[in-house]
Amino acid sequence: MSAAVRTSARSTAPDSPVTRPIRLTRVGVLIVSGLVIAFSAPLHEQFGFDIVVATAALGLIGIAHLLEWWSLTAPHRTSVPLLLGIVAIVAAIILPFTTAAIGFAVVIAAWSLVSGLLEFIGATVRPGSRQDATLLGGAGLLLALLVLFAREDQVAIVGFFGAYALLTGVFLGISAFDTRRTAQPTTDEAGATPAAP
Repeated sequence: MSAAVRTSARSTAPDSPVTRPIRLTRVGVLIVSGLVIAFSAPLHEQFGFDIVVATAALGLIGIAHLLEWWSLTAPHRTSVPLLLGIVAIVAAIILPFTTAAIGFAVVIAAWSLVSGLLEFIGATVRPGSRQDATLLGGAGLLLALLVLFAREDQVAIVGFFGAYALLTGVFLGISAFDTRRTAQPTTDEAGATPAAP
């Protein structure tokens, strides 16, 4: 009887609604984007190059979010990953039309601000399933502030974006392989175990 209670408690726990390969897709996009930006520093003086790199990174980030949303099952599906994907893809579409560093800064800052706020909302809507959302939300808000402070310097803007991509990519990668949460019993399990005969 107690085994059945423990099994049902484990199956309804929202610890990991997103599979590891789907999570690693976003990790790969972020880390590759950050590394491309880091190792192409001599080209950052060319505004066109910065636009291409940021547009590709935002488009791929958007696709990774949409993949996450598509992979979620009905009880765990919320609109947060969908909105994150749409915001990133819209930013990727707008970015090539910017002709000055200030436009580049505004698009990146707007994307990071909206994404950061959506990550905070995701932590509230799906508690336990996005334990990394607080750090991602804070990193998004910080990126928005830094980009707006350096709004005339395209090299700094793309540098901050690359640092954000590397930081969040590494953090999400560590989180994807963290098994401590799944190994710990849920409160339902803890309450059901003493009732075993």
